[in-house]
Amino acid sequence: MKSGLKTQMIYLLSIVVYFIVLSNATLRTTIGNGLDVVFNPVIGFHLQWPVLTLMLAGIIIGVVTSIPRYFFTDWLRMGKAQNRMKAFSKVMREAYKSNQRDKIQKLRKMQMDITMEQQQVSMNTMKPLLIFSIVTYVIFIWLFSFIANLPYAIVAFPWNWNINLNSHLFSYAYYWIVIYFLSVMVVGYFVTMSIKYIDFSYKLNKYDSTFENENND
Repeated sequence: MKSGLKTQMIYLLSIVVYFIVLSNATLRTTIGNGLDVVFNPVIGFHLQWPVLTLMLAGIIIGVVTSIPRYFFTDWLRMGKAQNRMKAFSKVMREAYKSNQRDKIQKLRKMQMDITMEQQQVSMNTMKPLLIFSIVTYVIFIWLFSFIANLPYAIVAFPWNWNINLNSHLFSYAYYWIVIYFLSVMVVGYFVTMSIKYIDFSYKLNKYDSTFENENND
């Protein structure tokens, strides 16, 4: 329990530091320009293909975060916790509908244990991923500097041939941030589903082979 709280505090502290850096333009620019020495020759292409750079950054983060997250996640325990919460929510709704006050009180006491179980599963997954979160923070901070240093930020898309990467999409987020996060989500989903399919298929085949050998014996 104490280890989980410590992990959560470290994770929250890293997020606070990250947002402090993002909100401070001077600090963000200084760190980003320093990181430019590393990232610009690798995926920056010397500011020539900004959209490709954004997509590659998203692909890198999608792969870097998805693979360790899959292998550090206890999928069986997570599935049990989710099913337990689903069943609990169903019983709670029925108790509220029928106005069973005694049952509601008992369920509220159980709710704390179920919530703690889910948090423990999340903490166990989060602990080994802290270092990979730092990689995510570093690349995103560098992208701010990369976009700011672009001599020409106008790019073409099929629906619009004159889009400024520093303009907003639907007044919510910059175009370059949307491109980056879409790349992260698409790649992350694809990598996770691919690994899950391969891993589960391997385990099922192994289980079937073991079962057949036991029957033959």
